[in-house]
Amino acid sequence: MDKLFSYIGKLATVITILGTLVAIYFAFHEKRVELDVQTTIAENLTVHETIQDLSVKYYYQDSLEVHNLWRMQWVIRNTGDKTIVGAGNDSQLLSNGLPLRFAKGNQILSLTINNSNNNAVLKDTCLWFKQWRRGEYVELIAFIESNSLPEMRISDRDIIDSEMSYSQYSPETTAERISIIEYFPRWMSKTLKIIYYIFAVIMLLVFIMLLFDKGNDISTKIGIIIIYLFLLSPLLWIIQI
Repeated sequence: MDKLFSYIGKLATVITILGTLVAIYFAFHEKRVELDVQTTIAENLTVHETIQDLSVKYYYQDSLEVHNLWRMQWVIRNTGDKTIVGAGNDSQLLSNGLPLRFAKGNQILSLTINNSNNNAVLKDTCLWFKQWRRGEYVELIAFIESNSLPEMRISDRDIIDSEMSYSQYSPETTAERISIIEYFPRWMSKTLKIIYYIFAVIMLLVFIMLLFDKGNDISTKIGIIIIYLFLLSPLLWIIQI
């Protein structure tokens, strides 16, 4: 067992050095601009049962007749690692404001900001903001005339070196348990995952060497396997792969 603890000590030193180097790399080099657009409400307000000899008409604001009126709600959240600058000389936007794009068949009757925590304002179909920090969001409410489910898109070409993701709200997905690692900054979670892989591979090699060491009896080898599984299982719980 003394040999085992000697190997573990050397392994801990190697992992510490590699983990420090990886953390430094991700902390200073791995920064990503990403917005996530989540559809939280998609409701057709003009759906009704067809009854013989009975017709139904709908009017928006008592003046405009509508046939397929949708009430939509989207939440746009900065899920990246960087603050998005939207004004001044350092602006990352490639046009005036951030355009919100809809399909040609969609008639936008109303589009407003329902809630936000980044002081964004809406002009026509463009979002204007000074800074959009990580985790901040804008919640939009829209009334749209459309024959199909309306979709809103943000082009990754409108923000320098950006990515866009789209999701649909459901109680099932939001009720899922969140792992501890998801509360950490992205660079830290990536660092921990890489350290996990390094730890698992090196530890596996060490234990294989100890298992095939003729100087260890059966009870020692069984203890080696138990220790390996014990050290590995908490990491599998903390870090989802």
